[in-house]
Amino acid sequence: MSDATAVPAPARPAAARWRDRSMLLVTCVGLFVTQLDLTVVNIGVSAVQADLGTGTSTATWVVAAYFVSYAACMLGLGELGDVLGRGRVFLAGLLGFTLASAACALAPGAAVLIAARAVQGVFGAAVLVSSLSLLVHHFDGPGRARVIGLWSAVAGLALVAGPTLGGVLVDGLGWRWMFWINLPICLAGMALGARVVPLGRPPAAGRPVDWRGQALALGALTGVALGVESLAAARGASPAGWAALALGLLLAAAFLASQRTAPAPLVPLALFRSRPFGGANAAALLLNFGTLGLLFLLSLYFVRVAGMEEGMAGLCVAPLFAGYIAVSTFAGRAAARWGSRLPAAAGLAVAGVAGAAVALAAADRHTAPVVAAATLCGTGIGLTLPALIAVSVGAVGTERAGLASGLNNTARQIGGSLGVATLGGIVAASDSTHTGIVRALAVNAAVYLLGAWISFTTLPGRSAEEPRC
Repeated sequence: MSDATAVPAPARPAAARWRDRSMLLVTCVGLFVTQLDLTVVNIGVSAVQADLGTGTSTATWVVAAYFVSYAACMLGLGELGDVLGRGRVFLAGLLGFTLASAACALAPGAAVLIAARAVQGVFGAAVLVSSLSLLVHHFDGPGRARVIGLWSAVAGLALVAGPTLGGVLVDGLGWRWMFWINLPICLAGMALGARVVPLGRPPAAGRPVDWRGQALALGALTGVALGVESLAAARGASPAGWAALALGLLLAAAFLASQRTAPAPLVPLALFRSRPFGGANAAALLLNFGTLGLLFLLSLYFVRVAGMEEGMAGLCVAPLFAGYIAVSTFAGRAAARWGSRLPAAAGLAVAGVAGAAVALAAADRHTAPVVAAATLCGTGIGLTLPALIAVSVGAVGTERAGLASGLNNTARQIGGSLGVATLGGIVAASDSTHTGIVRALAVNAAVYLLGAWISFTTLPGRSAEEPRC
């Protein structure tokens, strides 16, 4: 019998298995702590505002500063990892994130805290992009898909844990512990990473890095986010807001011009000739605008309007991401069966309708319906995201899949930064926090529905042929 005579595959040495597990663990530690800071701080915004004596507009930037630098630096730091070495960028990112977290915890005022949060975002982006690159290049074959799935699950776990952990820390120890908690996690990651992360010759040593493009991207996103938030807070009557927005748009135009001539551009503009690729990234931006904006608004609502302690507020926010995780486990199969258009458009439509229900329930101060509607919104998000990623990667071919995935991730983080800035400005401009939150929730629901329309009109259906760039 052939089965009896088959030679089994040789077992991997114990040292190699230890290194595999350690590599997965250290990259997941880095991912967890950077993703945690996307959500953990939202629940403590009210405590920061009360302790430091800031207004809503300033407190918004305690959250938004991290999103802006995190989003703007992601592509450039991925390139830097190829040039200097992914292991070096990963360890440097963890060290910088540790120091920036300590600076946040020790911040004497809002200005220092916001600046430290921006620095956190830069180093967080370095950790995120290099952690995935390290996994992709360490594992191959079926093992690679398995560990990337585990890596993604850790990201979802961090998003769920963030509001709950943030609430517990603020209630028990104070808001500064939202940042102190990062130090033991990062130090453990650095200790293990120093033993297992490769520090050999970089794969693209000597290749030029588009520093000009990176600087223009960071300036453009900062200017646009500042301008949008200021104009929303002042109901359009802010000369400084108009100036910041104009500067941001000017820098964005300069960035696009630079990408046409750069020898190694951060964003090859030819990719956006694909209608599905452009549509998927536009919808992804709107998806995260709504999702991270909703997280910010729910955190404000439960603490400032419903009068909850931060710990209970965190528990009420967590179902938003629990619904996302529950549905995303089979959403990829739905996209494979019916094409990307239906799950993406339907998911965003569900999120939009549920978001409107959140606004109505919040207007009447009915907490239980707010939680239920937010959970339904999370299921729509979970149905949408895998379909958008599949289109973004599939529209450009496997040889550019990594770049396409990075661009999609960047689009989502830009959406999150603009969402927090815009919706925070709407709250700041209103006569009362309650009224502002309800108005911002209504705008947020409309953003989801706009994303549904873009998905329905640009993404391929089941039998459609996706054009390749």
